[in-house]
Amino acid sequence: MGNRNTSSSKSVVVRALCERFIQEWERGEKPDIADYLVDVEEQSRRAVFIELLNLEIELRRENGESPLPNDYLQRYPSDQPTIIAAFDVMSPTLADGRGRADGTVIGSVEGYQATREMRAGEKLGKYEITGILGKGGMGVVYAARDSVIRRDVAIKQLGSRQANSDTGMMRLLQEARTAGSLQHSNIVSIYDVIEDADNYYLVMEKVTGENLWESLVLSPEGRMEWRTATRILIDCCEALAAAHALGLIHRDIKPQNIMVTSSQRAKVLDFGLAKSDLAENTAKTEVGTILGTPDFMSPEQFRGDAVDARSDLYSLGATYFALLVGEPPFAKAGNHLKVMYAHGHAPIPRAQERVPEVPAGCDAIITRAMAKEPEQRFASATEFKQALEQLLAHDGQAPVGLSHKPARSRVVLGTVGVAAVCLVLAALAWGGWSKPIKPPTKNGGEVAAASVAPVVIPAPVETPKDPLTFGTTTAFSGSSRDLGQNMVLGIRTSFAAVNEQGGIHGRKLELVVLDDAYDPDRALANMRELFEVRKVFGVIGNVGTPTARVTVPYAIEHQHLFFAPYSGAGLLRRDPPDRYVFNYRASYADETAAMVHYFVEVQHLDPRKIAVFAQTDSYGDDGFHGVARAMRKYKIREEEILRVGYQRNTLNVDEAVTGILNRGDQLDAVIMVPTYKPAARFIQRVRNQHPKMQFGIVSFVGSVSLAQEFEEMGMANGEGVIVTQTVPHYMSNSTGVMRYRKLLNKYSPEQQPGFISLEGFIAAECLVEGLKKAGPNPTTDGVVDALESIHNLDLGIGPIIQFGPSRHQASNKVWGTRLTMDGQFEILDLE
Repeated sequence: MGNRNTSSSKSVVVRALCERFIQEWERGEKPDIADYLVDVEEQSRRAVFIELLNLEIELRRENGESPLPNDYLQRYPSDQPTIIAAFDVMSPTLADGRGRADGTVIGSVEGYQATREMRAGEKLGKYEITGILGKGGMGVVYAARDSVIRRDVAIKQLGSRQANSDTGMMRLLQEARTAGSLQHSNIVSIYDVIEDADNYYLVMEKVTGENLWESLVLSPEGRMEWRTATRILIDCCEALAAAHALGLIHRDIKPQNIMVTSSQRAKVLDFGLAKSDLAENTAKTEVGTILGTPDFMSPEQFRGDAVDARSDLYSLGATYFALLVGEPPFAKAGNHLKVMYAHGHAPIPRAQERVPEVPAGCDAIITRAMAKEPEQRFASATEFKQALEQLLAHDGQAPVGLSHKPARSRVVLGTVGVAAVCLVLAALAWGGWSKPIKPPTKNGGEVAAASVAPVVIPAPVETPKDPLTFGTTTAFSGSSRDLGQNMVLGIRTSFAAVNEQGGIHGRKLELVVLDDAYDPDRALANMRELFEVRKVFGVIGNVGTPTARVTVPYAIEHQHLFFAPYSGAGLLRRDPPDRYVFNYRASYADETAAMVHYFVEVQHLDPRKIAVFAQTDSYGDDGFHGVARAMRKYKIREEEILRVGYQRNTLNVDEAVTGILNRGDQLDAVIMVPTYKPAARFIQRVRNQHPKMQFGIVSFVGSVSLAQEFEEMGMANGEGVIVTQTVPHYMSNSTGVMRYRKLLNKYSPEQQPGFISLEGFIAAECLVEGLKKAGPNPTTDGVVDALESIHNLDLGIGPIIQFGPSRHQASNKVWGTRLTMDGQFEILDLE
């Protein structure tokens, strides 16, 4: 221990602290990391914390302990990302616990150095680098933009250690061949392979979301509800069935290699370790190297036997256990070698013994999937999937033909003999370790029996209260996806802050997100699933007027809470209001009236020279009628107002442009009720003929997306465009907005503030106030009554929030913003 190598690149201070930490640990003093950080300068704190954290985890593991993330998360809450990464796995062989699934390196990775690290703005063929997503044992992963078809991608570059290795290069190209041949919604797509300056780059689908490991660590319970876990497994079975049909074996199924996207779809990634039965010559690994991750590897992988598709099913069964319980099946066995032995010989633990609410049927499926011998497992991923679907359909009952009893283990020669053989073979096979692992010794160095630590059932603790689960059916794909994604971002930011403070009366807040792509039929189906299957308490932040037209009647009929949709439609604002429908934002009538006032009273335009460009559906109708009502003040009838438009979910604005151009100089301004892509195209074409035409757009357009669209088209056409807002500017220095920015940076530091996520945040803050007032055992009607009792709520955003039995709209305030030449929004006084 005292001769442990410390990287020469570390500072003298960090190296000295690490050496002192090791010495104290060896003396049995169990040093506290916090004590070492007291006198460390702020600029060095993170580096010291990373090194000491990695050291302590490694030392505890070598001591036979099984450290878990929660051991550190409560002690160091501000270092959450670092702790998660330290427990994650990136290495292609046995992990040292220093990598993240997204590629971020925590601490140093021995021998790793990128061949050439590119910077943002550099070009790689048609791809423009926009940033670094992470670094890991297999190379650098960049964020990039395809300049031809305008999509975001991830690009993996091979590191120099692999670039100098035939096997490393072979694995990268193998990943392209294997995963590139798969076109499946549950598998991360491979788009391209580029050779540039003797380096190879793999161009992949850029997936937004989080991997299952991060989901587990960050979840309030540290595990998943069994139905959610089962649905994720079904997606994974779909992915593996497609891969296995092509003769591809993944070989490293684990939570870190499964992403849950923003649309709640599971995607299997990293086929870099896959083995093709169709191309054995390109699939072989280096002699003596075992690929995979010990916590989830099949017994035949440890034994060095030939593997087939059933090895992936074993790993998926182990992953299922981890999702249900919060840790791998044999996490308590001890060090890596003991874990390996447990996979081959120890009884399969039961999830229900750790988490009583897990149905027995889940254990029956795990037992079948994790049978020691491949022939005792599910025959295929499809059979595995069918068992999971039956489990859901029968509310947790074991599918017919499955037994809870563990399958028989392979007959062994004896504990001591098998343990010794297992340890020696594993130590010889594991060429990928950065340091040799010493087998446990006894009586002067003899190899001891690798006994497996028994599964420890935690002592009874107070049962945590069930979470309060809300849902949203929203646009997470399609032309309005930025609206849905940012509303969810704001809501989750508020919920995360509440949960960190202990929740509402001890109950954490959760949000289930379903994608409707701005399609009414899908939105209604999602509402049924949210309330009838997912059993959510209410919905919050649904996006769109066309979708609200079908989802609101469902909510009212079933007396479900429908809170703060991202829509200013009149159907959400009846007089008197529908009991179960509450709004935060000002209406489209409020926004269009503000624009009419600005153009006529402030800019002194002739009201007869104002036209309307609106989507031809209920959203556009609502905005147009708002303009018509505001025009009554100037004695202008509705039929006198020129209205042009386009069909929802299309970009065809030809007819609308022609309608405006035909009026020539008779028009000075256009009030718009669109989404951002058709809005930008319409403005660009009209301004080419009438550069002085003024444009005002309602907030639903999505300001940031609109600015980005203009940036791609040429900012000149966007300068001066007015967008009304139902929240203050997101860079305002008001108390409430500053709090929003602080929390957004804390919980989603990779995200930028914006108008829509701010609205989601404010809406959630209003809901939280109602939940607090409703008491520890809320009902829907109780929350409605509590919301109606909210008066004079000051969230620090300007207007005072008011609800009441006859007022279900929190704010009528409309702010003005104007797009500048550099793509930013400046504050505009509409008065």
